[in-house]
Amino acid sequence: MTAEEMEKVGEYVLGLLDEADRLAFEAVMSRDPAIAAAVQSLRTRFQALDETTLPLPPNPELWLRIEGQLDAKSSSTSTVVPLSRRPLKSRSWAPLAMAASLVAALVVGYLVGETSGKPRPIMIAVLIDEASATPGAIVEAFADDSVRLVPLDRFDVPEGKILQVWTLPDAATGPVSLGTFTDPTTIKLNGPDLPAPASGQLYEITLEPSPGSPTGRPTGPILVKGFAKAPI
Repeated sequence: MTAEEMEKVGEYVLGLLDEADRLAFEAVMSRDPAIAAAVQSLRTRFQALDETTLPLPPNPELWLRIEGQLDAKSSSTSTVVPLSRRPLKSRSWAPLAMAASLVAALVVGYLVGETSGKPRPIMIAVLIDEASATPGAIVEAFADDSVRLVPLDRFDVPEGKILQVWTLPDAATGPVSLGTFTDPTTIKLNGPDLPAPASGQLYEITLEPSPGSPTGRPTGPILVKGFAKAPI
């Protein structure tokens, strides 16, 4: 498949296509077994990613805020403007567009690896920012002790600080550094010799003094963390 076809597969699985494009793609998929197989493979892969995250209870203040906004709107006498006529606020759409672009790039990377014969990760972890309950990075762990880190957020790195990636192979070993980075770009880190990654293994990113933790253990705040799961 071409990169354009692989990106279309990702957009279809993520539900990003409009009705006309979706119907056109489904017609292509019905005629092309390779594309149909890629769709099924990506659905399975995303299900594995979804299962690495834990459900978080909603903030009890959320419904109170919603009720307050509904009461305010119901008492307003302003004219309702149809959605199609409302001006778009580009700034409010920027995070969504960025997230969609990052996920689309991730989709293409997955499918390229699957169709090119490149090594597949043996474990995948979605790292979550617990404060906002949003994914901040994806870790793919390979059998050669390397990890592929795909940031999904722009971490704020103050001057004199650095981001450090950690894993916890077992409680006896304690947390082990896999490397450091500063730019929110997809990178590959080669960690020390460790046992093969296991399901449920912890991965996290902390903010440390540059050039890295002075103690060899996490000392700064945990920005995101998550637990590994084997892709199907």
